[in-house]
Amino acid sequence: GFKTFVARRYKHFSSRSKPLYAFSVSAMAGRQTPFKPVVFERGGLLRLKRGDFDCILNLHTGRGSLKAAPRIQAFDSFLRTFYSWLLPHRKGLLIHGAGIARGGRAFLFPGVSGAGKSTLSKLAASVPSGNPAARRPGSITVLTDELIPVRREGKGFYVYGSPFWGEMKPGGENRRFPLAGVFRIIKSPENSLRPLEKGVLLRLLLRCAMNFSKERRAAAAVLSLAAELASEKNAGELRFSKSGPAFLDLL
Repeated sequence: GFKTFVARRYKHFSSRSKPLYAFSVSAMAGRQTPFKPVVFERGGLLRLKRGDFDCILNLHTGRGSLKAAPRIQAFDSFLRTFYSWLLPHRKGLLIHGAGIARGGRAFLFPGVSGAGKSTLSKLAASVPSGNPAARRPGSITVLTDELIPVRREGKGFYVYGSPFWGEMKPGGENRRFPLAGVFRIIKSPENSLRPLEKGVLLRLLLRCAMNFSKERRAAAAVLSLAAELASEKNAGELRFSKSGPAFLDLL
């Protein structure tokens, strides 16, 4: 049934830890219209609503109810919407971007649709264990090609494995890596790294940060965190060729 399908889809992200929030789930009829969900807080309640899901969460008790169309797309969209609300409240962002980890560190590549997130990720995933391009056998992990969680923890940012994928087959690993760099990506005949103005990167990050909330506090948190990411020392523009994964040597 639907419960089994959900458990299979997100099996790499299940946990036995005590949950912060718990939801009772029931089925509802509905379609994916309007596409953009409504998110608002009022009187200690959080409401997340779209044509194919409707969630009410008591922020004081951590208990909520979710009605969703019995399709994995509806549940996945609810999760994306929920984490886009949750992360800014916990010093984090859910960013449209690809994430690639190597040697115990992760690189973030924010990008809008068509920027090359999936292309870049597929190239990185094509490096076999032991290939010289990997530098370290088996050290390359594609975290996602679509939506990636990033959180500030202590003095730095950490990038997390994601259950949200685009063109690549959903999978992911429930791991976190310290952030090693932030790069705008551009498809190009040749591989190169170029400097990028902080303001340009900030605008891209704000465009790529998933946020449906109209709350001022959420908007302020998104702006502040995006500005910190844009100020990372190792930031710039990665131009990459679709001919192979040689761009990894530049990171």
